[in-house]
Amino acid sequence: MAAVDKLQNEIERDTAMRFYGEQYVSKGYYMHFHRNIEIYGIVSGKVSVTVAGQQATLTDGQIAVIDGLENHSYEIDGKAEVFYLHIGTRYSSKLYSLYPNQRLPFFLMDAAYNQNLYKVIKPALENPDKFSELKRLGFVYQLFADIIDHYGLMDKSGYIRDDYDVVTKVVQYIYEHYSEPITLESLSKEFFISPKALSKKIRKRLNVDLRLFINDIRVQKAVQFRDDPAYKGKSLNEIALSCGFNNMVTFYRSYERNFRFHKLDKE
Repeated sequence: MAAVDKLQNEIERDTAMRFYGEQYVSKGYYMHFHRNIEIYGIVSGKVSVTVAGQQATLTDGQIAVIDGLENHSYEIDGKAEVFYLHIGTRYSSKLYSLYPNQRLPFFLMDAAYNQNLYKVIKPALENPDKFSELKRLGFVYQLFADIIDHYGLMDKSGYIRDDYDVVTKVVQYIYEHYSEPITLESLSKEFFISPKALSKKIRKRLNVDLRLFINDIRVQKAVQFRDDPAYKGKSLNEIALSCGFNNMVTFYRSYERNFRFHKLDKE
């Protein structure tokens, strides 16, 4: 099931220095992605996890690892107690430099071994702000080493660092300019790359059509604004248009794709 109370905000929280963890009861989370690595674990319950097109059902003690800019979602029938840890690129860059063509496995399914990982992770879930910069680096290196020692590494199928950097900049640009007209042609001019080459990089890295992705960002912002007291008195139509939608048909299609489990009252 999807949740609408925790919207992805690329600009405010997806920073290179992000180091934050939380344990909570979840109803699920819609398809999204961010720049930083995420460690997502199941404390109790059952969660259907999809990462970059790979799907697995995780239960107590099992963990998923989401790399930067990988689409992922969590579907839960009811509720589950879960945790997540976001690790900014400032702390994870050493992993990429040591293993440039590899990544951590998608799914860590050995619940018994993962108990040791959870013991390492738990202090970061309880008091992430109390970790000094040096302690954060040491923590991340130790966590990654423990995962690699037991699970090994996977090849990154065709990921190229230059592609990653370009797409990261494009994603950031879209989050900052979502209310403006954005096309493949306008992005190609902004980033000095041919439309064909840019389209290929985006589809390869994000596994989603550019137009759909832009509208997904817009609908997330529209829902966020709709529930914001500062926008009280604004109609849904006005909010949707201010977020860059040209018509409400496209808005409702985007809403259904992102929040299909949450009925939206049409005005």
